[in-house]
Amino acid sequence: MDQGNDFLKDRFIERVILLALLAALVFVCIQIVSPFIGPMLWGVIVAVAIWHPYRKLSRALGDRRVVASIIVSVVLLLILVVPLSLLVDSLAEAVRGVAGLMRDLTSIRLPPPPIWVRDLPVIGITLDDQWREAMVDLPASLQQLQPYIGTAAGYALSIGAGLGAATIEFLVAIVIAAILLVTGEAAVQVLRRFVARIGGLHHLGLLDVAAQTIRGVAAGIIFTAFIQAVLLVLGLVVVGAPGPVLLGFLSFFLLVIQLPNWLVWVPVVVWLGYRGHNGLAVFLFVWGTFVVSTVDNFIRPYLISQGARLPLLLIFVGVIGGLFAYGFIGLFVGATLLGVGYTIFRSWLDEDPPPPEPLL
Repeated sequence: MDQGNDFLKDRFIERVILLALLAALVFVCIQIVSPFIGPMLWGVIVAVAIWHPYRKLSRALGDRRVVASIIVSVVLLLILVVPLSLLVDSLAEAVRGVAGLMRDLTSIRLPPPPIWVRDLPVIGITLDDQWREAMVDLPASLQQLQPYIGTAAGYALSIGAGLGAATIEFLVAIVIAAILLVTGEAAVQVLRRFVARIGGLHHLGLLDVAAQTIRGVAAGIIFTAFIQAVLLVLGLVVVGAPGPVLLGFLSFFLLVIQLPNWLVWVPVVVWLGYRGHNGLAVFLFVWGTFVVSTVDNFIRPYLISQGARLPLLLIFVGVIGGLFAYGFIGLFVGATLLGVGYTIFRSWLDEDPPPPEPLL
């Protein structure tokens, strides 16, 4: 009896040690891959979203999957990474310009008033006195502006740093997506075996739900951005803004990467007000605020629900809640997780309940 207890005690200690080693291994692995979790998620999302177009291109090229993957990667680089890089470079130039402006402000000095100013009739003495007071007060006033200019420069610098990090993240994600496109079937088989091992064969449909939701979100973002860009172009045409199509394309790109489209139409509103077209400026402001900037809250969830074949309310909550909780990537993560959870819940409801136990 004592030997049996000793054996069980030894087995228990061995299992505790084994679990501790496994926990340490998992912790170290998570620490190693933690810098790549964001790009890996984006890589998976991109690979799933463009899988069908990639397969069509691969078949058109004689099933040359590597060549098709390279072509798709180059297109994604041109669409996402290159414009972001140009935007970061423009912000860097703006910050350098602001820094130069701050240096110039400290060196601005009014020259003394000309002698003839004081000799002017009626206003000469007053104008000369005001000029000399401005010589003293102007440097101090300009010094007071420096903190605000520095704050604006810091804000622009933080935006540029965020866009720079996003550019690097997208670059790594595109590389990961290219690898996943080539090795897609093998990765899916491993994932299917994992799901079957954890939840059983009847839960394999969760992978299809996740894939359909990701594709639905991607399609919803692109089509919604297109609709918003078209509405903005219509508003720009009505007010007579120059280059409405170019501004609409810029708005489409900003909306796809989830930047606010007011970055495009607010400068046009200011330009219209500066030229004295106050009525047109008010119209464009109202159009951009209450039509262009709000229509996505209704169109995007509907389009995503149609692609993912999930309830509209579920997708609406997942998209909006995920966006607030996790940022841009939350659009995909929130809707996908809620879709998977909803499918598991429906599967549980559809299962036959166990027979009731007899009362006696």
